[in-house]
Amino acid sequence: MNTNEPLLPFILISGFLDSFNPCAIAILLIFIALMYTLRKSRGSIITMGIIYIMSVYLTYFGIGIGILKIFNIFSIPHLIPQIAAGLVILVGLWGLKETYWPGKFNLLTIPIGARQLIAKWAQKATIPAAAFTGFLVGVTEFPCSGAIYLAAVSMLSSQSTFTKGIIYLALYNLMFVLPLIIIFLVATNRMVVEKMINIDESNSSRIRLVSSLIMIAMGVVMFIWTR
Repeated sequence: MNTNEPLLPFILISGFLDSFNPCAIAILLIFIALMYTLRKSRGSIITMGIIYIMSVYLTYFGIGIGILKIFNIFSIPHLIPQIAAGLVILVGLWGLKETYWPGKFNLLTIPIGARQLIAKWAQKATIPAAAFTGFLVGVTEFPCSGAIYLAAVSMLSSQSTFTKGIIYLALYNLMFVLPLIIIFLVATNRMVVEKMINIDESNSSRIRLVSSLIMIAMGVVMFIWTR
């Protein structure tokens, strides 16, 4: 394995690419639109949006720490990244299949039952509900975008200490929620929210296609890097 390659750029880029999945962005837009429908004040929407994004961040961060700890316990530095790379490629190929030949089971979407539960809590429109909604999104979107996360964590387990890995994970997740923060700042206007939801819905298949291609490319890069 070539340990001289820069790990930090890989983690930052992976976190940013991971954020462009069809799960997190769509739910954030729906969440904000719901706040407007419930006639919440602009201040309340901003507060609950911040709590929501922070909750997504902390949940995803916690999942990453848990996976990193498991990888460190097994301590197979060469094999784990190779397995993760293969998994990323398989998920990406499945995403391509679902883009052109949709089936009943799609890895790149949050299950209907989970979406209904998220909607139920979002409709409560309180700060605790916003925090719990963010937690639910962080947990249930992991199957949707977790392949890239798993790949990044596997690289951390093989090329850094556990303490350093936690710092890298914090940066990864900052990049992961960065587009959510930008979208949230832009989408505090109701008309903008509605337009962004329309754009997201009309381009969902393209987003899924791009996400799948990103996963395949990441898997190939990891295979080459960890040989």
